Amino acid sequence: MRYQFIVHSKKENLMLFEAHNNEVFFPNFQSEPFHIADTEPINEYFYKQYRLFTNVLKCWHKEESRLIYEVEVLNEGFPSDSLRIAWIDPFSDDIFNRLASRQQWILQQWKKNESNQMPWFQYGFRDEIAKWAGSKLSDSCCAIEQVRSWEKGLLLKVHGYNDNYYVKTVPPIFAHEPFVHKSMPEYVPEVIAIAEKKNTYMMKEIKGKLLGYSKDIQHWKITARRIARLQIYGELQTKPIIPKRPIETVLTEKQMKKTIKSLQNHISHTSYQTLLNSIPSVLSLVQTLDSKLPLSVDHGDLFGGNVIVENGEPLIYDWSNSSIAHPFLSVVRLVEEVAVFFSEDLREEVLNAYLCEWNDFGQIDELRYEFSIVRLLEPIYYLVVHILMIFPSFQDNVDQEEIIDNYVTKWLGDIEHV
Repeated sequence: MRYQFIVHSKKENLMLFEAHNNEVFFPNFQSEPFHIADTEPINEYFYKQYRLFTNVLKCWHKEESRLIYEVEVLNEGFPSDSLRIAWIDPFSDDIFNRLASRQQWILQQWKKNESNQMPWFQYGFRDEIAKWAGSKLSDSCCAIEQVRSWEKGLLLKVHGYNDNYYVKTVPPIFAHEPFVHKSMPEYVPEVIAIAEKKNTYMMKEIKGKLLGYSKDIQHWKITARRIARLQIYGELQTKPIIPKRPIETVLTEKQMKKTIKSLQNHISHTSYQTLLNSIPSVLSLVQTLDSKLPLSVDHGDLFGGNVIVENGEPLIYDWSNSSIAHPFLSVVRLVEEVAVFFSEDLREEVLNAYLCEWNDFGQIDELRYEFSIVRLLEPIYYLVVHILMIFPSFQDNVDQEEIIDNYVTKWLGDIEHV
């Protein structure tokens, strides 16, 4: 994959170019593909090659074999190799005379400066957040490292002399995330501070390995019990209020039809008709859910990649997709992972560990039956949530196709059991 960069210092109003003879080019390198939000390879490249401290704003343009990123220069002064690089005012009259013709359109489009952007795509936002983080720590920070930047958020790592911290900024659709974290002092990373107006919060670093790499089934059982306890005993004191998405209000005939019709050009005609024809059966299943179970927090994306085991203690993080919904939705994917990584028998043990926490709300057989219904509804439920409620909040939706494919495939596979 070819990676190309628009590297700009807004303070100095200068842009970095590679120079060759009398022509200049946007900096670039060739690499194996990495996640579009991963900023470490880019920032590392500019420090090693140019001694520049940089902040990746966003992936600015995508092509099949090339990605173009916009990068902010953080340096006060610029190291310079006049034979190899050039710092040029991007608004100067003669820039197009020097810029390679096939790259002129990049500068032309960049100058349009589209305003519909996330706050962390703006120059200077990183500095504001860094100052805020420093003001909240008694432990002086010695360095700030950018980890990720994309539509779904900005993640910075603050290196302190004694402890490390993460600062996360989320878009408005996920504005409840900091408060969900804050309302759960147990089993989640410790929240140090929240900047409500910026949808930003700082949490203490948790050190350990992802649950997905753990071969100790006890870690999986503890995780299942902990999510149940958070759901049963946790008190969500959130501002703004966490979204409420009960299954019966999400899986209506109107919303399912709208969701399926949006997929008409992306799936086969046979699959399209099969999904449409399944709606009556789905509605019938929804009616069988037991109203004795209270609505509670659904993590929205609970799997081995969103749990870190620190000193034998599983801690659950990344509550961006959380909502108030049927609690059993949270463990469908988790127990499916256990079946794949371990065995069906151990899957049953982990599920039993979760359901036993709910024994005040029904007999184990009743709870298992309820879970079996939720498991069948889970893919269509999350498909509707993503297509109608989450995706419209973003422009690029870089993981949209993968999310849709996964849930559609799962739904089609489950239809015969509905």
